[in-house]
Amino acid sequence: MHNSDTLQVSFSVSSREQRRAGRRMWRYRAPDLKRRYWLATLLLVVIFAALFYGFSENVRRVTHFLGDGCYFLPQGEISDGAAEMWDNWSAGCDAVVDTLWQLPYWMTGLLLLVIFYLRWNYSLTLRALFDPLDGRQFVLSVSAEGLLMEEAGRTRLFYFWPTVSRVILDKEFLLFYVNRNVAWFIPLDRFANQAAAEAFFQQALQFKEQS
Repeated sequence: MHNSDTLQVSFSVSSREQRRAGRRMWRYRAPDLKRRYWLATLLLVVIFAALFYGFSENVRRVTHFLGDGCYFLPQGEISDGAAEMWDNWSAGCDAVVDTLWQLPYWMTGLLLLVIFYLRWNYSLTLRALFDPLDGRQFVLSVSAEGLLMEEAGRTRLFYFWPTVSRVILDKEFLLFYVNRNVAWFIPLDRFANQAAAEAFFQQALQFKEQS
């Protein structure tokens, strides 16, 4: 674990731990970010409600029109009153055709909104489905220069300490925030014991404070 003035820990994580870490990280999100999140969610709900109402209203108009048409279909001899109602129904065909043309746009709007919401709110979950962390090995190193995160054969990312906004020792994870919302995490049970995790945390804090 020690190499000169560098500390490093090798570990692997599961998709379940990744989801758990995401829930734990929510606790440390800045209040202004939480407010923005809920405001954005509320805005999406309002837009979804408007699109869904427009789509449903168009479907209702079409189904009622078709239902009335079936009711007024000629059955044998047509009376003058029925003929007049049939003519009125036929005159509404153009409006219903326009409504049918609008339905794909309402459907497309709803679909795009749902895709955007899933991508925005569940990006990590969706990514974990197609690129799970299970079985992948990571090495996180801290030194006076900064934080180094490596995955054998895939990535090697280095962050100077000013880039690391926060280092948090949670009750389940050691978190290194490299963005207001993004953090590298190490499950505490990957350390030999709690004392080793705390020592790693304290040394990382010292490196950050001295940078």
